[in-house]
Amino acid sequence: MNNLHSLYATDEANPHCKGCSILLKKKPLYCVDDYTHLKQSDVLFLSDSIKHRFGKTYAFSKEERELISEFFPGETPQMSGSVKCPSVREADMSPLNMEACRNFLQATVDKVKPRLVYACGNLAMKMLIKKSGITNKRGKAYEFTTDSGHSTIVVPIFHPYSVVKEPRHRLLFETDIRNAYEKYVLGKTHEGKLEYKVLTEIDDVVLLSEELRDTDETLAMDIETTGLNFLTDIIQTIAISSRDNNWVIPVDHKDSPFKKGESYNALMLESLQRILENPRNKKVFHNAKFDLKFLMNYGIHTKNVWDTKIMHHLLDENLPKSLMDLVKLYFPTELESL
Repeated sequence: MNNLHSLYATDEANPHCKGCSILLKKKPLYCVDDYTHLKQSDVLFLSDSIKHRFGKTYAFSKEERELISEFFPGETPQMSGSVKCPSVREADMSPLNMEACRNFLQATVDKVKPRLVYACGNLAMKMLIKKSGITNKRGKAYEFTTDSGHSTIVVPIFHPYSVVKEPRHRLLFETDIRNAYEKYVLGKTHEGKLEYKVLTEIDDVVLLSEELRDTDETLAMDIETTGLNFLTDIIQTIAISSRDNNWVIPVDHKDSPFKKGESYNALMLESLQRILENPRNKKVFHNAKFDLKFLMNYGIHTKNVWDTKIMHHLLDENLPKSLMDLVKLYFPTELESL
């Protein structure tokens, strides 16, 4: 038993981590210096905590490193652990423990001086930006500045371990890595404006319906409502987009000149019928069943409907299907202008 305990470090071996409860746990190593050998680089990948096996420490396993290399488009990046004790779980990291360990994390960032840090997993994200919820925050950008003044961009992504175990994360993992690298390292940006014309004159609505009633051009559609119940809630606006133009028609918005009870209400609805009931062209919605129920309640029976949520599911049933997930995946540069 004495020989077994001799394998473990003691509290006295780690004076820099005073107050951290991890020191009370029996581990082969504490506070491993995994960063002083790192080189300055544009990119740093941070894991949750370091691993220790067969006398060696590393931030990512061989399989995880291979996955990163497969999708990372630049030169070999630097890698480190956000927590310097091996095999630490997120549940072990109390606020006090995190504050103690952030000193070493800041030293890691100061050593590498990256322009971009990929925070892999929820623990790495919490250590850097003090936020939780990797599923909702992955792919977004956050600023992080060390006490010494080095500023960098932090982009949370799924941990490669979760990608290995959950293949449905694979495409999002690849997309988040590529999008962040192209924007924050290569400096690729998309400039442009998305402008909508709000139609508040009935003549403009009628003219649009005449223009689109027989078109074979694909149109994107979206409605905004006062709630989720198509029987009791109302359509406030409907947005219609072609390749080159975007229009918004206030249907039952409180400030609409066409709302129910106004003299032009029937003519406005007839115009919408001509546009949406045209069988020649595709009408593209996201989660179309929601929009179609509301439109039917207004007497509009939309024809030739296409649904991006269903189409995306048919391509890969394992991927998330929210509209924002699809925009990030298929139109990352266009998202910059919104």
